[in-house]
Amino acid sequence: MAVHMLAGAGYDCNVYIITGDRPIVVDAGTGERHARTLERIGKVVGDGPVQAIVLTHRHYDHVGGAAALSKALGAPVFAHEADAVPVREGSAKGTEALMFGQRMNGIEVQNLKGNEVFSTGDHELRVMHTPGHSAGGISLYDQEHGILISGDTVFAGGVGRWDLATGNLKELTASVRSLLALGPRDLYPGHGPCALGDATDQIRDAMRYLEE
Repeated sequence: MAVHMLAGAGYDCNVYIITGDRPIVVDAGTGERHARTLERIGKVVGDGPVQAIVLTHRHYDHVGGAAALSKALGAPVFAHEADAVPVREGSAKGTEALMFGQRMNGIEVQNLKGNEVFSTGDHELRVMHTPGHSAGGISLYDQEHGILISGDTVFAGGVGRWDLATGNLKELTASVRSLLALGPRDLYPGHGPCALGDATDQIRDAMRYLEE
């Protein structure tokens, strides 16, 4: 039972591998470190299949590598319906790939609405719609183990920016407040270090920043 983190470098987000008989991968990075990502996934899951690649939101640093990763793993890709269209269409503008000076490869994406559960065998991860950084931002929460995978909604002591297309400060504040109410133990954010054991304190600090 574990959450394995492939720490982001450069513009890449953190990529997470959640173990079990039906493991999932959360986010795909830009794709610039595709071989390294595949190697790490292989070490964690062995020869078994990955049941899903779950994207926390539409931005290129999280979705740019999704097409290649899905093809290599034979795994379907999921994103919230409010963010799925630009990923599906390969929109450089809609995914902010232009901001990174890149193009975006489109890929078939299955829609999430929120409240779905990905069961890996070790973890029951519920999809929570947490807009604010983008309209279709999601977080994944394992209530039994107090594990929160938050994308760019909240970091250890900080929050995601809200000044990009479909970002919204009021929605972000509400989303962070809803995550704080969960009282998670461990926080696995889209960028930066994890907060293991003190996730709620870290989110409370982020909430104070938003309320200042």
